[in-house]
Amino acid sequence: MTSLLPVVIYLGLSLVITRVWSARQTKQSALLDSDKAKRFFIGGAFLGGPLLALTLVATYTSAGSFIGGPGAAYKFGLGWVWLAVIQVPVVILALGVLGPKFLAQKQRYSTIIEWLDARYHNHWLSMIAMLSLVIGFIAMIAVQFIGGARLLAGVTGISYELGLAVFVLTVLAYTLTGGFRAVVLTDALQGMVMLLGLFILLAVILSQPQLGDLLEQTTHNTPELVSPHGVGAALGWPMMLSFWVLICFGTMGLPHTIVRLLAVKDTKSLKRGMIWGTIICFLMTLIPHLCGFFGRVLFPELAIPDEIMPTLIAELMTPFWAGILLAAPIAAVMSSVDSMLLQSAVSIVRDGAVRAYPQMSATRQVRFTQAVMLVITVLACFWAVQPPDMIVWINLAAFGALQAVFLWPIIAGLFWPSVSARSALIAMCSGLISYLALQAQIPLKESVHPIVPALTISLLMLLLSHGYQGFLSKRSYNAN
Repeated sequence: MTSLLPVVIYLGLSLVITRVWSARQTKQSALLDSDKAKRFFIGGAFLGGPLLALTLVATYTSAGSFIGGPGAAYKFGLGWVWLAVIQVPVVILALGVLGPKFLAQKQRYSTIIEWLDARYHNHWLSMIAMLSLVIGFIAMIAVQFIGGARLLAGVTGISYELGLAVFVLTVLAYTLTGGFRAVVLTDALQGMVMLLGLFILLAVILSQPQLGDLLEQTTHNTPELVSPHGVGAALGWPMMLSFWVLICFGTMGLPHTIVRLLAVKDTKSLKRGMIWGTIICFLMTLIPHLCGFFGRVLFPELAIPDEIMPTLIAELMTPFWAGILLAAPIAAVMSSVDSMLLQSAVSIVRDGAVRAYPQMSATRQVRFTQAVMLVITVLACFWAVQPPDMIVWINLAAFGALQAVFLWPIIAGLFWPSVSARSALIAMCSGLISYLALQAQIPLKESVHPIVPALTISLLMLLLSHGYQGFLSKRSYNAN
């Protein structure tokens, strides 16, 4: 059994270090913004290049990348590794396309819903966006809980339920003791730990003397493992191309990506963030998926593919070093769940409760946010009690739902000033409804992911609505 002591020490030290670091910077932000709640929710424009890159990639890299992704590479082979690397340009898209537009905003916003409300001034659009964000994040938080619990259980030998309890309590300790600034600094620290742990794990795998012979034997018996289309030809070109939309282009519509753009310091930070972020994203995507593929060679009999990363750590390392290395994937999961937990709670409080009760004090807003975090944690924990064999599908389904709701309203709101709230609302609703309907019909014909037809329908409805409103306006003008 691997000792939990190295993990506990790491989590404790990172908690202390980031909170001290955050407290010092919060004093500086207090001079710029007297709103205590706003400082807790967004922390001011403080994200520089390397910090922006680390927090963006660390948040995007989650249990799906460290548990679900390697599990899929274990099952489908190198084809899934190739598919996963499609997401590397995500930082360039987010920072290069959307970043300058958000940086040019005259007003600083605490949440993406707050910005949508200021842009469109439509109550229903804001409410649907808020509910979609919260429900989608609860599903994704549940995935992170499953991943964290499987890591602890698989490496240390404790039960899944105990691992889930330990991980949930740790998450609460991280998120309840700090706001957005503390979460971002934690992401940065954990991003560095992730990179170091990945390099160590890959080096240990490649140093196995039997790896070459086993690789040759395994690929001879199952040549589809090295095929670009994967085992059973499950990853055809339509799936590959639609996954480019889902895990690359569509990420411009993910709220936990956008919220980082609301805290960017300046244009120089965006440029540096694109360079550092692309490099970090490439390493954090390629290495864990390669580990999952090599895990198929070393441990071919796993019944649950998602157990490959815990198995690699537990079987290839001594108990002490396995405990230390466990900090890397734990950091990956933590860096995602704390961001989503904070943002979903902040959306409920800032975009829901404060709007209904504008006289709510800043202190009460912060306390109410912490209470909402507890409720969301309980709901996500309930979903995580009975996990599926592969969490990657749940994570990707939640990704797609959020993109179907947010992508076109965000892009239109930034680049198309004449688009009305009604057109954005129609696009949002049609995207969500079509995505949920198509998700229920999986697998679709030609293995196209539902996000492609859903975003196509959403865009068409946006264009038709905008065109129709323009036609009515012109007709009314001519009549007068």
